[in-house]
Amino acid sequence: MTPPTIKPECHYLGWDSPLLPRAVDYLRDAYASGNRWDASRCICVLPAARSTRRLASLLRWESEEQDFDFRLPDIITVGQLAEKLYTPTYPLALDFEQTLAWSDVLRNMNPDDLRPLVPTLPLADAVSAWLELAGTLRRLHSELASSSLSFADVVKEAETESEQRRWKLLDQLFGRYLQTLQQAGVADPHQARRDAIAAQQCGTPQDVILIGTTDLSDVVTEMLLSLPSKVISLVAAPDTAADHFDSLGSVKTSAWVDCQLPLRDEQLIPAADIADQSAAVAETLAEFADLYAADQITVGVTDESQVGPVEIHLRGCGVPTYRHLGWSISQTAVGRLFDLTATYLQRQNWQSLAALVRHADVHTWLTQKAAKENNQKAPVDWLPQIDALLANHFPRRVDEPLSPKAVEDFPIAITIAEWINDWLKDFLTSEKVANPKPLSHWSGLAQQWLCRIYVDTHFTSDASESSATVESPTQAEPATRTEHALTATQRLLERFTSLNDHLDVAVSGAIAFEMLAQRLGDTRIADTADPGDVEILGWLDLALDDAPAMVVVGLNHPFVPGAITSDPFLPGTLRTRLRMVDNERRYARDAYAMHLMLSTRNSIRFIVGQNSADGSPTPPSRLIAAAPPVDSARRIRYLLGGQRTKTVVKHQWDNQVKNTQLPIPALNADPTRVKTMSVTAFRDYMVCPYRFYLRHVLKMRPVDDLTGELAANQFGDLVHGALERYGLSDQKTLTDVSQIESALIQHLHDYAADIYADNVAMAVKLQVKQAEKRLQVVAKVQAERIAAGWQIRAAEASVNETPTKTADGKVLPGAIIQLDGESKGGKSMGIRGRFDRIDYHPDTGRWAILDYKTHGHKPEKKHLKKTDDGDEWIDLQLPLYRLMVPFLGIDAPASDVELGYFNISEKEEETKINIANFSDEQLDAADEVVHEIIRSIHAGKFDPTGDRVQYDDYDMILQTSITQRQLITAEKADAVAVEENR
Repeated sequence: MTPPTIKPECHYLGWDSPLLPRAVDYLRDAYASGNRWDASRCICVLPAARSTRRLASLLRWESEEQDFDFRLPDIITVGQLAEKLYTPTYPLALDFEQTLAWSDVLRNMNPDDLRPLVPTLPLADAVSAWLELAGTLRRLHSELASSSLSFADVVKEAETESEQRRWKLLDQLFGRYLQTLQQAGVADPHQARRDAIAAQQCGTPQDVILIGTTDLSDVVTEMLLSLPSKVISLVAAPDTAADHFDSLGSVKTSAWVDCQLPLRDEQLIPAADIADQSAAVAETLAEFADLYAADQITVGVTDESQVGPVEIHLRGCGVPTYRHLGWSISQTAVGRLFDLTATYLQRQNWQSLAALVRHADVHTWLTQKAAKENNQKAPVDWLPQIDALLANHFPRRVDEPLSPKAVEDFPIAITIAEWINDWLKDFLTSEKVANPKPLSHWSGLAQQWLCRIYVDTHFTSDASESSATVESPTQAEPATRTEHALTATQRLLERFTSLNDHLDVAVSGAIAFEMLAQRLGDTRIADTADPGDVEILGWLDLALDDAPAMVVVGLNHPFVPGAITSDPFLPGTLRTRLRMVDNERRYARDAYAMHLMLSTRNSIRFIVGQNSADGSPTPPSRLIAAAPPVDSARRIRYLLGGQRTKTVVKHQWDNQVKNTQLPIPALNADPTRVKTMSVTAFRDYMVCPYRFYLRHVLKMRPVDDLTGELAANQFGDLVHGALERYGLSDQKTLTDVSQIESALIQHLHDYAADIYADNVAMAVKLQVKQAEKRLQVVAKVQAERIAAGWQIRAAEASVNETPTKTADGKVLPGAIIQLDGESKGGKSMGIRGRFDRIDYHPDTGRWAILDYKTHGHKPEKKHLKKTDDGDEWIDLQLPLYRLMVPFLGIDAPASDVELGYFNISEKEEETKINIANFSDEQLDAADEVVHEIIRSIHAGKFDPTGDRVQYDDYDMILQTSITQRQLITAEKADAVAVEENR
């Protein structure tokens, strides 16, 4: 015989003060006798975890205040209640085990039979995609079950034939899903609850006290109504509002959708973007400061994206905060490590490796390992090697050979890659061998993998890395966020090592790691609040908060009321027909929550912003319209167009130098360090002496490891490399166009193989093809040059400041410019240069120095700029080559040597040899510019230029990209122009 159920009781405790303190009074009166207070006879059920902790604290304080012999009740959330009310016949499947079961059912179905479900199915071996689809079905089943519905129930409400086929298929799949769980010896928790209700097996020896649980699911409601024990609802409302709640204290949707909230105009604060909303929070706290201590004020947020900006702003004002929402593990160092590692395992390329080794903890581990390998000598600066390898050689996969030049230049980068691969060897999968194993196996290996990074900082181990555990922080040393994340991660990995053998799935190490990273991302952790912290709570925690003052950010759509967005399986109309949770029910829930916030405290403000944290427009919440129409209209107009009276709030950064006013770093330049200069160094000094010193003296040169394709100068090097090898070979005398073309292209590929090999980005391979097309045109020009009687006498010849001996034993002096009028020991400068090509015409005795250029501009355009005062030198390359002629061993006056470009343009008509035509006066002026540069360097003149620098590699150092500096520069230019026009 079924024991009779007891009618639930509702106790209305009023809403003129917070519910939780009144609930404590109720529990004391109901369960205390004499000096003994035995609350263990009941289960207290609350909406969220924060309210459970708060109730426990209030109960302890009350028992200590009254000196009770106290026993704490079971305090749980609504989500934990169902399994307290019945005993499952079989162990309940974990969420992930349910997903695995759904995936197994889907993958074993005939693909044609699944067409009504999704039009395009994942590939057979795409485990992650099948799991994603399975997760969608698990969540769909869970949502239906919470409303006491099954897939079969939906079939009856489906309107079209295609919808009916879909829901019938889902019902069929659900049957197979239950069979799969049964074979594994576990049960679906939702089905187990329904079975317990149907079999009238719900019961508990304890009283069930519902405290503020105004949004119970249908299935929990059924379970509670079938209990033979006492169920008591403590409702934060007066008796006069009893018709707004059902027998278990849940809100009645029909009663709350038309309610009017006790909102006053002064409780609404308009704000613009998220920065202005954060400022409004600080202003409100300043307003409350005279009446309340920091721990008496709660800050509420309606969307998690608001937490960070609000927290940063308040801490900038010197207000310590505690975010109750905490962080997802994906936001912590441990979560980022999993994400970066999963990406590397999937791609195994140098770009993902470079991202992984930049993780702070991986970087520390590698640096310590490098120091140990280096016998504790000076730290090895290995990261620039990886960046330079990417920037110069563009390698793709780490498991493929590098070019000979890359191997020669970057051995440390290769060693780092080997260490990373050794660290991840258990998970690495070649393209040929998948090596699938159960996820539980990979979870155990992941624990060991994690220990290798954190064993020296956050783990303690008695015997081996595999037995390492997170150290428990002492009371004096609270756990760091990373330690919290490690603890939670270990807990999850430990659960996965115990996955049901019948449900576990065999996957490769890379896929397993991706699956683990995804599941870790949903796990949350929180720090411990310090006394005096201002708590930042989410919307669902605010109704039961008992702080006397509150400010809520984001009373906006779509955050409040919470909206159920379009669902491909359960659209809004279908939800309504099924009597599921829909937007109206969410509105009722949030309207009551806001009513409670307004009723339980006088000091409350709601900030209504115009934009969300991502910049999207956010209109005022519908809840503002829960008022007489004239009030709603007035408030909406104020919020959309009004300006609040702002309070001046002092920030910690107010007295600090603004970042736009930071001085440009002083060089403390030493002119004596500049003993020699290259041709390009002269040009760089002309552009900006400050940048010249950074590049050529301090050797500060940018490295771009993200482009994935050759920069303009690197493409030039590619073409230069082919032509240099051609000029050094015996083929340089070829006269036939096709033979020259074949030789040039062969040298191009040889050069590309040496520098890039086949393990290179596809964009670089395409650029090699582009270089081929240019060299085909070069072959024609070269044939014409040979036919005209010219010979390639030298390729990549060089001069420098030291004397050199020629092949015939002649000693050439070092290339040094001695300034006019100076003694031999006076001001001078060594010069260095490399000459792409030196041609000789034996019939005429003429010489020509040519520089390969992968553009079509003539030398005059690149060297001279037209001004009102005549030609101005902007590049000194060819005039400097003229000065170097005596040091090349050329038996001819410098004035008789032709100087020019061998242009190799993308346009065929521009690919030609262009000899410079500089006048004697222009060359004399160039010499004077050279001398003036040398004098300026000796004088230590390295001030930054005030002119705009094109393709600036040092804009971060000189802050040229900062708007305020750009405006100042523009204003100075305008002032000069005005002065010149007077």
